[in-house]
Amino acid sequence: MSRRSRLTRPTVLAIASLVSSASATSRTAAAQPAVRAATASPFTSPAARLATEAFTETRAGITISDPYRWVEQPERAADWTAWLQQATTQGMAQVASRPARAAWVTALQAATQPGTRYVGLVEVAGKQFVRRTRVGDQGSSLVVRERVNGAWRERVLFAPSATGDTAMNAFSIAPDGETVSLIASAGGSEVGDVRFLSVRTGREVGTRFGPVWGEATPEWLDARRVVLIPLGDASGGNPFSTMVAYVTTLGADRTPIFGYGLPGVQGTTPPESPAVAVLPGGKWTLALGVGARADARVLISPTSAVAAGQPQWRPMADYDDRVNYITASGDRLYLLTTRTQSGGEVLTTTMQADGRPGPMERVAVGDSVSITMIAATTDGLYMAGTQDGAASIRFLPNGSRTPVSVPLPFEASVEALRVSPDGKSVTTSLVGWTQPRVFYALRAGRLQPLGLASSGWTPARTLSVRRLQARSADGTMVPMVVIRRPGVRGPQPTVIDAYGSYGVPTAEPLYAASWLAWASSHTLVYCGTRGGNERGRAWHDAGREANKKNAHADLIACGEALVQQGLTTPAMLAVTATSAGGLLGPIAALQRPDLFRAVVARVAILNATRLEAMANGPNQYAEMGDPATEAGFRALVAQDAVLTLQQRLTADARYVPPAMLVTVGLNDQRVAPWMPAKFAATALAAAGDRQTILVRADGRQGHGIGSGASLVVEETADVFTFLEGVLGVRR
Repeated sequence: MSRRSRLTRPTVLAIASLVSSASATSRTAAAQPAVRAATASPFTSPAARLATEAFTETRAGITISDPYRWVEQPERAADWTAWLQQATTQGMAQVASRPARAAWVTALQAATQPGTRYVGLVEVAGKQFVRRTRVGDQGSSLVVRERVNGAWRERVLFAPSATGDTAMNAFSIAPDGETVSLIASAGGSEVGDVRFLSVRTGREVGTRFGPVWGEATPEWLDARRVVLIPLGDASGGNPFSTMVAYVTTLGADRTPIFGYGLPGVQGTTPPESPAVAVLPGGKWTLALGVGARADARVLISPTSAVAAGQPQWRPMADYDDRVNYITASGDRLYLLTTRTQSGGEVLTTTMQADGRPGPMERVAVGDSVSITMIAATTDGLYMAGTQDGAASIRFLPNGSRTPVSVPLPFEASVEALRVSPDGKSVTTSLVGWTQPRVFYALRAGRLQPLGLASSGWTPARTLSVRRLQARSADGTMVPMVVIRRPGVRGPQPTVIDAYGSYGVPTAEPLYAASWLAWASSHTLVYCGTRGGNERGRAWHDAGREANKKNAHADLIACGEALVQQGLTTPAMLAVTATSAGGLLGPIAALQRPDLFRAVVARVAILNATRLEAMANGPNQYAEMGDPATEAGFRALVAQDAVLTLQQRLTADARYVPPAMLVTVGLNDQRVAPWMPAKFAATALAAAGDRQTILVRADGRQGHGIGSGASLVVEETADVFTFLEGVLGVRR
C-alpha cells in the first residue's frame, strides 16, 4: 500500500505540481466484552525484553510513565537496536519456518513484477522522461523516450544498483530537455545527493549537491540554473526546519533565495520548510513555506529575478487562506482553496506589471464532487476531483462558466496533472483498483491515450471490487471498498487498511499489487475514515488532531459492518497501519480486541506524544497536535498507541490485546525507529506471555520508499505469513 506508506514531508506537489480519545467507542461497543481469551497462534513472542528505566512526567495534568524514554538518546541507540535485532531473529525464524512463507514469496514475485511498469511521465522538448521498472529490477530506472523513425525508443539514463541499495527518489528535467537532475539515496534512508546527467550522453555533469531530502525535487529556472534545497545543519537545529533554498548553476555557485535565517519574507520559521516551484510557462515562480499539512504560505516572484539570485517575493497567501494548488497560463493564475468551501473553489487573478496579483474572481466551486487538482492550458482549465475516493475530471473552456465532464475509462485515481511546455495540453495518469497505471493527454477537453501503460498482474483483473458504507458511532456513513474473489460466499480472513491523515484518501483507487495477491485468496478492505479527503476538507478536519477519535470510530464501524454482512468474523479480521496510520489502526484495534484479531503496524507513529523528540516530529504538529499546548498535547495522548495500551492494561489486568507485528526500518528518516521499538517493547513486557507480539526490524530499509524490490517481497511475505497464522489459515 505504497501510497499510504509515508509520513509526508513538504507537500510541494500538491500545491505546485502545476506543476482519539482513548476511550472512544463504537455504537455497539457497550455490548462487546472488554476482554477475550487469546486465540491459538502458531507463533510465540520472542523472549528478548528491552531494559527499563523508571521515568515519570506530568504534562497538561496527565501523568505519564515511560520506562523506555532512554531509547530516545542517540548515544544509546546501539543498546536498543541490538534488542530489536535479537527480537527480530527470534520472531522471524518462526515465520520463515512456515510452509506458506515460501509460497508467498513466489506469489508476490509474480504479482509485483508482471512486466514493465512506468511512473511519473514528463514530456519536455519532444522527449518523454519516465521511471521504468522491469522484471528483476530492484528499483526504477530513469529512461528517456525519443522518436526514431516514427517509433518510441527507450534509453536508460540512471539505473539503481543491482542490490537495490541505491534508489532514485525524484527527478526533474531542464526546460531545454538537455539535462536531468535526480536525487539518489542509499539504504532506503531518503537522504541523498543531487546528480546531474547529460541527456545526450548519460554522463554526469555539474557538481553533486547534498545532503538533500528525497522529496526536495530540484526546480529548474532555465537550462543551467536550478533551485536546490539541502538539509539544514543539524548542529544549528533540526535539519528539516533549518533548510535554505539556493539558486545554483548545476549544483555550483549557490545563492540563497528563501529559507531559514534569511531576512523578511525570504525567511522561514520552524517547523516550516522552504520549497520553490516554477509555474507552467516559466514566467512566475512560487516560494512556499510548507510542512506535513494540507496548506502552505505562498509568495511569488518573476522567475527572471529568482534566476538572477535577487527574487522579488511578494506574499500571495498565508496558511489561513488554505490554498492547496496553484497553476498558471501566462499571467493568468488559478488558485484552488478550501477556505470557505469544503469541496474547494477555484479563484483566478491576473498578475500585474509590478508583480502584484490583481483582483480575485471565483470561476468554479466543488460540490458533492470536491476539487483536488487543477491545471490551466491555453484553451481552458482542467479540474480533477473526487467523491468518496472515485476521481473525476472536468474541463472549463475559456470564457465559459459551465464545466464539462471528461469521461474516464474506469474508476480511477488521477495521479497528476502536468501542463505541457507549450501550455496546450496536460499529461496525466490514471490508476484503478485492479488496473495498473495508464498515461493520457488532455487536449481540448478530451482524454487521449498516449500509448504508454504499465503491465499488470493478470489474476488481478478477475477480482471483484465493491463499494460499501459503514455507519460510524455518530451516524456518519463511512465509505469503504471490498476486494475479493468473485462468487466467494461466507467469511474470509480479512485485512482492513486505513490511513486517515493529511487529507490523503484511503478509499481512492490504488493498484497495490502485493495486496491484490492477498485479495486473490482472502479479502482486502480499504476504509475511508475521516482524516482523509474522501469528502473534501471538512472530512479531513473531522479526523485530525483532537478529532482523530472520529477516525477511530470510523475504522471500528468498518470492521463491524464487515462482520455484520458475513464477510468475515472477529477471529479472522486484522487491521494494517502504516506511517501516520499508526495514529489510527492500532488505537482502534487496542480499543476493540474483541473485533480485531490482529494488527500490523508498519514503520508507524506509535508514540505520538513524543513527536517533539524526533527530527521529523515538529513538522507534524499542524496535522496531529502541538505538544507545547495543553489542547495539542491532549490530542496527541489520544493518538498515542503506547499510552493507549498502558491505559487498557491499567483499567483491566485481564486485558489481552490483539496479536501484533511491528515493523521497523532502521534507516527510517520519517518515523524515528525508536518510536515503533518503544511500542513493541511495551507490548512484549505487558502481554508477550499471553499474546503473539512479533517484531521485524530491517537495517537495509528506511520508511519503505526506495527499498529494493526483493526486500519489499521478503517483508510482505513475512507480513502475510504472520497474518495467515494468527487469522487461522492452515496450509
